[in-house]
Amino acid sequence: MTNKKTKTAKIKEKVLEKVTPSKEEIKKEKEIAEKIIKKINKYKGKHIQALLAGSLSRNTHLKGDKDIDVFILFDKKLDRKEFVKEGLKIAKKISGKNWEIDFGEHPYVKTEIEGHKIELIPAYKIDSTKEMLSSVDRTPFHTNFIQEKIKDKQRNEIRLLKKFLKGIKCYGAELKTQGFSGYLTELLVLKYSNFENTLKKASDWKHGKTLSLTEKISKKQEKELAKKFNVPLIFLDPTDDRRNVAAAVSKETFEKFKKKAKEFSKNPSINFFYPKPVKILSKTEFKKKIQKRNLVIITAPYEKIHEDVTYGQLRNFLNKLEKELKKNDFTFLKGKFWSDEQKKMLVLVEVKERILEKEKMVKGPPVKMTEHVKKFIEKHGKKAKKIGRNYHAKVKRPHIKAETAVKEFIEKQIKVNPEKFLVKQLKKKHEIYSGKNVMKIYKEKEIKEFLIKNLIRGE
Repeated sequence: MTNKKTKTAKIKEKVLEKVTPSKEEIKKEKEIAEKIIKKINKYKGKHIQALLAGSLSRNTHLKGDKDIDVFILFDKKLDRKEFVKEGLKIAKKISGKNWEIDFGEHPYVKTEIEGHKIELIPAYKIDSTKEMLSSVDRTPFHTNFIQEKIKDKQRNEIRLLKKFLKGIKCYGAELKTQGFSGYLTELLVLKYSNFENTLKKASDWKHGKTLSLTEKISKKQEKELAKKFNVPLIFLDPTDDRRNVAAAVSKETFEKFKKKAKEFSKNPSINFFYPKPVKILSKTEFKKKIQKRNLVIITAPYEKIHEDVTYGQLRNFLNKLEKELKKNDFTFLKGKFWSDEQKKMLVLVEVKERILEKEKMVKGPPVKMTEHVKKFIEKHGKKAKKIGRNYHAKVKRPHIKAETAVKEFIEKQIKVNPEKFLVKQLKKKHEIYSGKNVMKIYKEKEIKEFLIKNLIRGE
């Protein structure tokens, strides 16, 4: 136990050396933020004030993040259309020529100043989260809450947890990751005091785990909340108990975090924070590793669009494809998606058997249900046979190959959802690889890394 504690302490020290911003870095970032805030506050507009939010405002950010979030606050009486228009006008003016519009619940501006990524976000100034008019209105309450409750020594514990989550690819609430947000990470450390205890507790979480900083949750409440939110993890927002801060965390991310937390607690290693680079295998080595795997891979061209649209539709497509394959009797083992966000998108599925028997046995009605038996025999003719207490019949499968089921599924999507971004890209061009043909896409370094991570390393 002492050796493990010493090992963990050394790992923490090494990681903190790399992730803790220097005083000079913090000073520089705060100077940039203050300049922006002063400019906005001096600008004659319909806004009330600007303020710093995000991890920089709480001093829980990581070295080199260079992310600055500034909120432009407006009177709650200002109507939504004017609020958005005025917010964008001010943000663009402050940004100069170097800006782009991004979208959350409403549009906001992203820019770059002195090598720092800046987000200028309009929000309503409210006195209570119950007055909320847009989802970002509660963010200043998050900032105030963390600043009031956090102990100075917990800032580095938060940094450790953030870096751990980044290392295991579970950090970020966006649709690409469906993981832990910065705010959720901060709340977990406030709840469990430090990094190690957070991992220890997380190892034993059950699906529907409910957490709160403001009240003790009874088993009855936990059941009710699990039913209400229907997600793997619930952390009631201390500034607004109607909201689940962990709503974005998917089942896959939840299980992965639990697994990695348990592994680190048993055998601490810096590799959780800084994973070893992917060793690129030769074609021969890779082929040998996957020769017994039953894979189907779909590729399509990529076009620039909002990240959440790309990954939201890829995830939705994969979920539907999984259902379709199961409906056609294929045992679904794994599904992953990827994009280089420049030229290509890819969906990977693995099934237990890629080729099924031509026919399958279907169970019919019990022998004693004479009317139903009659109809069953009329439908299946000589193939209908009495086996035990029921009639059965062998029927032809619509698809015996997984790739043909995938092909038909894509064709259906093109007919049914022609306006969806992903479907449009599939219509332009798509390729389906299976069996030996899978090796044809083992070319570009990024695709090789994706395949090795997901098929060999099991990430």
